[in-house]
Amino acid sequence: MRVAIVVAAICAIVLAPVARLFCDEAVPAAPAASAKPSEPGKPYTSVIIDATGLGLERCMSPKIRRANGSEVWGTVKVDPDFVEEHGIVAYAKTLDEAKKSDRCGSNPMIIKAVAVAGGAFHSDPVIRDADADLLLAENKLGKFLDRFDVIFVKDGKL
Repeated sequence: MRVAIVVAAICAIVLAPVARLFCDEAVPAAPAASAKPSEPGKPYTSVIIDATGLGLERCMSPKIRRANGSEVWGTVKVDPDFVEEHGIVAYAKTLDEAKKSDRCGSNPMIIKAVAVAGGAFHSDPVIRDADADLLLAENKLGKFLDRFDVIFVKDGKL
């Protein structure tokens, strides 16, 4: 058994560099974030998730998800009257419309969704891991998720 482990380790050490010489394809890097960090002293005031072209649908309790399906944001404690009157998120048909929303503020973080999830309803935008990490870090500065300053841009009827 020990011999097999030693042989496997030697093969991995010796053959990996040789294999790289013959492979045309590079190992793909993790996709970069579509959003950028906020400027110092200018925290983001909201987040706009652009889900145009993905078939996003409205729902009462949408979530923002990572590609692996895990939740980034969305399971929140909120006054039911607020939800009924305002919704957990706002919806817009275009980025310009989203920027005019009363939830937007003067410095929105804009993230491009890469897919939708949420079962049969397709109500949850999926964002890159890099964007999810940046979103959570930026929220620590601006607290926009805590205020429900979240806008989803979607195609079709609002």
